[in-house]
Amino acid sequence: MKRTMIKTLAFSGAVALMLSGCAHNVVPTKALTDEVKATGPQAPSHFKSSYLGGRVQDGWLRSFRDPTLNTLVKEAQKNNPNLMVAASRVERAAAMMQLTHSGMMPRLDLSGSFIDRNWDYNYKTREDRHYRGQAYFGFGWEPDLWGRVANELSSDAELTVAALADYEWARQSLSANTAKAWFLLGSDKEITDFYARLVRIQQEAQTILEKRAKIGQGNMRDVHMIRGMVAEASDGLQAARAAKERDTRALETLIGRYPSASIRARNLRAVAGRVPSGVPADLLNRRPDIIAAQYRVASAFHNTEAIKLLRLPRINIGINLGYDSIEQAMSKLIGGLFMPVFDAGKIQAQIDAATADQKAAIANYKKVVLRAYREVENALANERYLARRYAYLNTMVREYKSAYDMTDKNYKIGQGTILDVLQAQSKWINARILRTQLMKERLINRINLHLALGGSFK
Repeated sequence: MKRTMIKTLAFSGAVALMLSGCAHNVVPTKALTDEVKATGPQAPSHFKSSYLGGRVQDGWLRSFRDPTLNTLVKEAQKNNPNLMVAASRVERAAAMMQLTHSGMMPRLDLSGSFIDRNWDYNYKTREDRHYRGQAYFGFGWEPDLWGRVANELSSDAELTVAALADYEWARQSLSANTAKAWFLLGSDKEITDFYARLVRIQQEAQTILEKRAKIGQGNMRDVHMIRGMVAEASDGLQAARAAKERDTRALETLIGRYPSASIRARNLRAVAGRVPSGVPADLLNRRPDIIAAQYRVASAFHNTEAIKLLRLPRINIGINLGYDSIEQAMSKLIGGLFMPVFDAGKIQAQIDAATADQKAAIANYKKVVLRAYREVENALANERYLARRYAYLNTMVREYKSAYDMTDKNYKIGQGTILDVLQAQSKWINARILRTQLMKERLINRINLHLALGGSFK
């Protein structure tokens, strides 16, 4: 079943059955979720790490202006096995809800039998043979007098909504992880290209130094040093290529492709401007993982109420109507009453277990909310610090490159030593790689911020 069809059908079923469960002794789901929100940790009026008013952005994937990334995310949404598992859980939750709902409805059965005494060896004569046939309809119903089944239905409906929220969170997380893997691949490409450029620079220097040594204007110590530098840069290039292939295969696996390392990376793009962060209270209604936790608390409550109602009497009504070839017509009216008197504490143990599950669901909700607040605050703080670090690294790359170029030029005209060149070059190389990695970190942090704020990617 397609994702959109699963989502639409399951959600429609959940809403319809929840509404049908609004019988007596059933607390409405909205009242419960509102109460759950009030139990969460108190939050300030705005995030402390940063404040930028405005509505949280939806469609954040477009903000990166990368058509290839959009295509990869679509492919991941279609083929990722983990997302298929999440969709299957939604289907199962909807099926369990339907199973519970069937307990509220009457049951109608059709049965029949036929006996031919001709096959019995005790009857030898024709007069002894006789036939008998029966056919009848059976009707059975257990009225939900106290709302026990209605509470069970509400519990299952809320679990279905929670499964849908889990599915949506899985979709958003998959999109975020695909984007992170794509930007990691872009970082690998830039580092690989940089090392390839560095190898060419070192090889050109090696050629010059070897020629100078042959004509007596240099020394073999410098030749040995430059050869070691070429080997070191070549080793870095091979390591960068290996990392690039490994990360390419990881991305291909994530989007459901065979890991052939065939995706072609692109250079990283600069992070766009700041994004609105909204207010902390908005998270409670926007993040799917928080919504799922809310509905699991409501589900645990209704499940506990349903178990408590097991103490009350249950009534069964049955009617059989049919035809008998001997008795001509047959009808029966059957009624039954069941009420537990002594069960050695079985029902109370079920209530205690359900109450413990309810407490655990409330505690889990608080944990999820606190984690969401922390993720937003961390991402907002990182936005600020990473931007400052990027400015410093830009200065480092520019200045170290100028120092390296001057040192290398002086060395080629006989001023300074190869050690001076090595030291200046090492500073430039480290700064250049750090800047590339920081560009990747800024992009990944921006993704984390969008995901933490609960903005949809489409």
